Amino acid sequence: MDFSLEAMTVEAKRPDWESKLSPGTVNIVRPDEFKGEQKSLPDLLLTVPGVHVREVNGKGQYTTVTMRGSTAAQVGIFIDGVLANLGGDTAVDLSTIPVKNVERIEVYRGYIPSRFGGTFMGGVINIVTKKPETTDVSLEVGKSSYGGKRGSMEITAPLGDGSLMVGTNYESSDGDFKYKNYAAERYIPSIKTYIAENEKEIVEFNNNNIDMLNGTLIKLSDEQVKFFKENNDAWESYVKNEGENSLSNSIYENRYNFAKQDIGKTNFYKIEQQLIDQGIQQKYFNAGYDNNDWFTGVENDWNGNSFGPGIITPEIKDEIIKNYGDSIVQGNINEWTNKVNPENSPSIEAYAQKVKEWKQKLKEAQDATRYRKYNDYEKSSTIVKWQNADWMIKGTYNKLERHLPDSVWGGDVKGAFASNGVDLYDKFYYDSRKQKQENMGLMLQNRQERGKLEWGWMIDYAYQDKKYNAEHILIENFNPGQDWELANTPLRAWSRYKSNKYTAQIDGGYKLNDNNMLDFLINYSNERMKIKGSNMDKVLSKENQNSLASQIRNKYDQKLFNIQIQDSITLDKAGSWILTPSLRYNQSQIIGYSDGKRFGDGYFGWIHPKDSQTNSKTTWQLALKKEFNDNLTVRMTGGTYYRLLNMAEIAGDGAGILPTPADHNGKGAIFPVPEEGKQFDVSAIMHNKLLGADNSTTITYFWRDSTNMLQLERAGKDYWCYYNDNKGKATGLELQSSFKWDKFDLDLQVTYVNSKSYSQYTANGNNNGYSSVWSTYQPEWEGNLRITYRPSDKFSVFAEGHYTDEYFTSRGKASSGDISPYLSGMPVAELFVMNSGLKWMPQKNWQLTVGCNDIFNHGPRAKILSNITNIPDGYINPEFPTQGRTYYVTARYQF
Repeated sequence: MDFSLEAMTVEAKRPDWESKLSPGTVNIVRPDEFKGEQKSLPDLLLTVPGVHVREVNGKGQYTTVTMRGSTAAQVGIFIDGVLANLGGDTAVDLSTIPVKNVERIEVYRGYIPSRFGGTFMGGVINIVTKKPETTDVSLEVGKSSYGGKRGSMEITAPLGDGSLMVGTNYESSDGDFKYKNYAAERYIPSIKTYIAENEKEIVEFNNNNIDMLNGTLIKLSDEQVKFFKENNDAWESYVKNEGENSLSNSIYENRYNFAKQDIGKTNFYKIEQQLIDQGIQQKYFNAGYDNNDWFTGVENDWNGNSFGPGIITPEIKDEIIKNYGDSIVQGNINEWTNKVNPENSPSIEAYAQKVKEWKQKLKEAQDATRYRKYNDYEKSSTIVKWQNADWMIKGTYNKLERHLPDSVWGGDVKGAFASNGVDLYDKFYYDSRKQKQENMGLMLQNRQERGKLEWGWMIDYAYQDKKYNAEHILIENFNPGQDWELANTPLRAWSRYKSNKYTAQIDGGYKLNDNNMLDFLINYSNERMKIKGSNMDKVLSKENQNSLASQIRNKYDQKLFNIQIQDSITLDKAGSWILTPSLRYNQSQIIGYSDGKRFGDGYFGWIHPKDSQTNSKTTWQLALKKEFNDNLTVRMTGGTYYRLLNMAEIAGDGAGILPTPADHNGKGAIFPVPEEGKQFDVSAIMHNKLLGADNSTTITYFWRDSTNMLQLERAGKDYWCYYNDNKGKATGLELQSSFKWDKFDLDLQVTYVNSKSYSQYTANGNNNGYSSVWSTYQPEWEGNLRITYRPSDKFSVFAEGHYTDEYFTSRGKASSGDISPYLSGMPVAELFVMNSGLKWMPQKNWQLTVGCNDIFNHGPRAKILSNITNIPDGYINPEFPTQGRTYYVTARYQF
């Protein structure tokens, strides 16, 4: 029996008999096939069926990937077989992973080969760097729209008994693309209404004050009211005058009437204070009242509700009223008259300021054209790799600097209208937010063959340093009452997350006989993440601070341990039936630490300076493959999955996310448990002549069922907790078909996903049962078509189109109404993007590529249908608009 593995994880020497270790669905993407097209890792993954890429904040920004209806956290990202997922991240940011110096990208769905440590419900992506083999030097430079620049150099040469590769790469973009803010024009009627309302307040300021003062502070006849309203100049003179015919004198003359009306309404404390001053409080104590309820007797006496004559006599009541009128009213006459004087009134100034602000907003909304702001990035990467038949040493260094663009919603879909000025000016208290990230890695690997045993060991060190900093803090807009918490919350102005991860692994394969191959893996990793940031020293040092912030997490540990075994069994002599069972034991321990000084009592007393949780489980997989002939192969896989949680999901961050309390007394914490699931798929792989071309087609049906899925819920006034409140099912189809003629290639990928999600609410002991919710960021249909035409060896023309169906951005599903359930999901309209380009090779070592992505500029035109009260129905932009039509040119020279 001859074993051959099409998609190897480790590039060091492996024997021919290390067979079908990937019996499930796997696709291989080779970046060199797209040379010059300036494609990123997310761009390349768009060509794989079953995969959905979400550029969360826009192109070049935070990007995640899902598979077959999974969440991003359920996908494992590996580089040269080493897990890239860090415990401090919800999911791997694909935009930070370079694809230069990469030989291939392996994408596994369903059955995951045992050589990948861990269990991933969605799938696995393995990025395999190039193996240095020949002596070669290549240079590449490129330009693109919106200030895009890139350059790379790769050198390979023999060194000792192996080969050395050195690669360095650079890429940057301003990202200042043009788009239209749809919320702006819809906001115009409301803005005009606000302007009119404030202008009306200014125009009717005097008349409103006449109505407000008459019958309270002053007493005017009906004829006087009519006269003043028809003659506002006379009223203003009356307000400004001093002496007998003035407002101040009228208030003084009416002070006792006003006092009689006012003091019994809201100012009972004034009555009580006078009674204390006059020694009358003691009479209430003598009558049986105490210090906690004597004021009840006062209210009853004052309002005439007492049984009997009461303690407050009419004479005492008149004296209190007189004192109130003489002190309180007379002391406030100047303040009250100034408030109604148009020349001095703060109200007039406030209304005028609002009119000015709303007119500026109207001007902004009338021109809805925007240019994306804070969307720039700069990336560089270096790799040094030496390899021979048995050893491999690799060192990497990646650096990223980018601004983080603002949400055009202002954090909430309803805020899209008030936030339509985003990208015109700094709008938020913390703005111009910048991220700097450095990643370093060092890997040492050795592989050996000993008879029927092929095995190897690997040690890997990974370092990550992420820094966030708000360059602009809008102090001039600071409101002490409203913004105190914002200004004093830890990690808002700046933060730093440093991770050190060590991994050790032994894996290999043992040939039991000609028809049986056993594959094994044992690995262990230990990661520590430390956190620093603004206000952290302040909140951690306060011993008596009775708040959540004092318990913020500033250090985490995660320890992962995996043992995995896979057996490939040939069931017949012809080798056409192959059965591949697999067992996996996976364990995770997470510890969250806090150096805070107040623990164990008061609020949040269930959180401790050190909280830990260990989870483990054994899961299985089974694959059956039947090769009927050279043209048809059928395979079926199934198994169970178990997603181990990350650091914040278990231990919380202390700054808003906590483990949930075990009960209302806060005696202990309940940690969320890992997500679990089952999956099944069946595929048919066909190789034929079709339409005069060599055709390869794979059709896959998949099914997955997930339980215990996490949901972040508000559990208290100022904290949130993760609960295992979600579950879901997904079924679908994947189609991949490739046609190759003499001068034409056609590649088609189509994915259909029918995803159903359900959620319950168990926070604070509630349990309302499961109800249907929207599956978010998961289009039902997605597809990619690429056509390449090669008229000669020197020219090739390509065109590709990518279609993404409508999807929902909010899980909430309204329970009533015809369109409300649909609108509550905040749907994003379907999107079709068309790309095209030309490659020219005037000489064997020269290549020039010119092209255009999103030819029809559909990206920035993406819309979400919204229906907001008091706003005309229509569309708003996605929270982070997407870059559209982009021209580029790339020159590549190979020595």
